[in-house]
Amino acid sequence: CAAPSMCTDELQNCSAMPGLFTAEKGVCRWPLAELCLRTCGECSRVAAARACTSLADECSGPFREGEHVDWRSFFERVVSSQSDRGARLLSEETPWLAEFPGFMSGAEADEMIRIGLGEGLRDEDEHPAQVRNVSVANCDSAVCIQQPFINELSRRLSELLQLPSRNFESNEFVRYEPGQHYVWHSDEYSWRASRPDPVDVLSGPRVLTFFMYLSDVEEGGQTAFAGSDPSGTSRVASASRRLAVTPSKGKAILWANMKDEWRRAEPAAAHTALPVRRGVKWAATLWVHAAGFRIPELYAGRACHPRMQ
Repeated sequence: CAAPSMCTDELQNCSAMPGLFTAEKGVCRWPLAELCLRTCGECSRVAAARACTSLADECSGPFREGEHVDWRSFFERVVSSQSDRGARLLSEETPWLAEFPGFMSGAEADEMIRIGLGEGLRDEDEHPAQVRNVSVANCDSAVCIQQPFINELSRRLSELLQLPSRNFESNEFVRYEPGQHYVWHSDEYSWRASRPDPVDVLSGPRVLTFFMYLSDVEEGGQTAFAGSDPSGTSRVASASRRLAVTPSKGKAILWANMKDEWRRAEPAAAHTALPVRRGVKWAATLWVHAAGFRIPELYAGRACHPRMQ
C-alpha cells in the first residue's frame, strides 16, 4: 500500500461509518469510498495513478477483454433486467439508446434536486451562452459525496450496468429555464485532443452516458440525437429521422458514446438539449468510463506523461 501521506482517509473513523460498506464484507460503497481510501483498500490504485499507470484489472466488464464491445448484447441484457419496469430500447443501431421509465421515484427525484440546490448552482462557464446556457452543480464535495441517495443511486446504476461505480464521474446537476439549451455536442471528446489528459488515458473514454430527468417540462427541453443515416451516405441522420426523448420526472436514458471498437467515438451519439419553452427542466448526468475514474482524476497529476497506446 502507498505511504500514509499519499493515501489517507479524509474522514475520521471510516471503519465505523454507517453505510460505507456493502453487504459484501470489506467492499465499500462509491462515491463514499472516495473519502475513506485507506480503509477501503484503494491505496494501490492511488499509487498507480500517481505513477501514471493502472492496475492490471482496472478495465471492467466488457471492456476488460480487448478493444471491442458487443453493444447489442450489452444493451439487450441491461434492458431485459428492467423489462418489468418498462425499460426498452429506443435505438438498436447507432447510437445505442435505452429508456428506463421510473428509474427513480418522484420523491427520489425531488431529493436529487434538493442535493443539487445544496451544492449551489452556478452559471455554466465552460462554454459561451450561445453554446450551453444552463445552471450546473457538481457532486464532488464531501457533503454531497456523503448523501445517502447519491450512494444508493451509484449502487443502483452499478448493478444495472454490471460495472463498478468507481468508473463513474461525479454527478452533474443541471437546471434549464425557459430559453436555455445546449447545442449539438458529443459527450466523449478527450480522444480528439492532440495530447490527451493523463486521466483520460488511464480511465478510458466516456463509453456511456446515463441521463436522469428530475422534473417534468411543460414544453420543450427534449434530448435529441443525431442518429445514423441508414443509406450510409452521411455520418448522421436527416432531421426527419432524428430521435428526441421527452423529459419525464424519474425517467432515465442510457446511450453509448463509442463504437463497438470502444476507443472510437460514435458520431451518431451527438445530441442536443432543445430549448425549454415552458417550465423548468432539472436533470442529472453520470458519465461512465471503461476503468476507474475518480482516483486518477484526483491523483494523476498533469506532470505525468502516460505512454500513448
